[in-house]
Amino acid sequence: MTSHISWLDANTDENNRMRELVKLFSTPETIDDLGIGQIRDVISNSLFPGTSVLHAGARYLLLVPWAYLTAAAGTSQPDVLKSRAEKSERALIDRLGEISTTGFIGSSAGNKVRQLPSAAYWSALRRYEIVHPDIDRAGIAEAMCAARANSSSNENAETAAVWAPSLPQPPEGFPYTEENGLALTHAEASWLQERLLASCRGTLLAHFVVSRDPLAQNTTGPWQDPISHTADARTVQWVRDAELFSFVHNGANILYQHLLAELSAKNLPDSGITTETTNELLQEWETERDAKKHLLASWNVDAFLDRIREANPAIRGSTVDFARTMAAAAQTFSIPLADNPELRRAVEDRERLMKKANSRFRNHQRLRAWAPPERGVAALTYRWAQVRRTVRDIHDGLALGPEHAHA
Repeated sequence: MTSHISWLDANTDENNRMRELVKLFSTPETIDDLGIGQIRDVISNSLFPGTSVLHAGARYLLLVPWAYLTAAAGTSQPDVLKSRAEKSERALIDRLGEISTTGFIGSSAGNKVRQLPSAAYWSALRRYEIVHPDIDRAGIAEAMCAARANSSSNENAETAAVWAPSLPQPPEGFPYTEENGLALTHAEASWLQERLLASCRGTLLAHFVVSRDPLAQNTTGPWQDPISHTADARTVQWVRDAELFSFVHNGANILYQHLLAELSAKNLPDSGITTETTNELLQEWETERDAKKHLLASWNVDAFLDRIREANPAIRGSTVDFARTMAAAAQTFSIPLADNPELRRAVEDRERLMKKANSRFRNHQRLRAWAPPERGVAALTYRWAQVRRTVRDIHDGLALGPEHAHA
């Protein structure tokens, strides 16, 4: 049976969450077999508000508004503006390919791509107040036309009423004259830096953006970059929480794979599956636990979960309880994770709760379709790859110097 996911284009936030969900299913580090996505997202949003796994470069925060602003010229009809804006976004995709840009949205599918850059970036545009926070993508054309109609003396009224008044204006002939691709000029980087500082003050994202030090190379999580430990105390606490929760969840996820290997070896002898691989992963985790022992021992898990629930009161109690069980097992240094009866039971119960009839512990076909991990079990990184790209884009633009403000 083929499975389909569909949605209406009526609510950009809901659409974006669905698109992220689809991408998460294809991203090994974020496959959520144990149902902790709510906690992961609270941490991600606390550290890096407005970010998304769909992001592909900071300059889209300018390119998307420019597509709408150029589309608005000479029309007061929302349907015309909307159609022109989509055409502009698709023409931008063609133009980025022409100038040999890499890693842009649509680089593989071309201008026929289903998800336009505006869909991926609209939540960020609202969060950073580049577009008015109350305006959804579905209503932007109507809002721009209404703003112009209400101010007949100002041709650019839609900029002041809908978009940030200081938003840099699109180059003449955009997008067909675009030359910089996803590389920010100094002026553009300075403007984005100011926008993120104004809208995300007190977060790790703002701290990274304003830092004069370059990001460290080859980091897999924000806590591995020394800059993250020079932020204010509240932010540093979130960094510590992120690191430890990633670690304890990774352990529980490895144990989940190990339990499936045990079950397969017992019930599917013809599969050839053994626990050799998962035993190795568990041992690697135990070695890392020894290295993190002092951090784990001092981690106030109850305070961490209180912060999580304060940020999102809608988080289910069962999710919080499972997180507490994971942390308690990691802090029980006298018992190897694989031998911890409470965690073994909790992992199986959690997977059954989340997947119900599709649980691999109760569905023979689902178990038979499972295969042991070949390259380890990736840990949570909280959109770090996308955040690192955004920060580096801004830093690179700032490094050009004011003389390259309009390069």
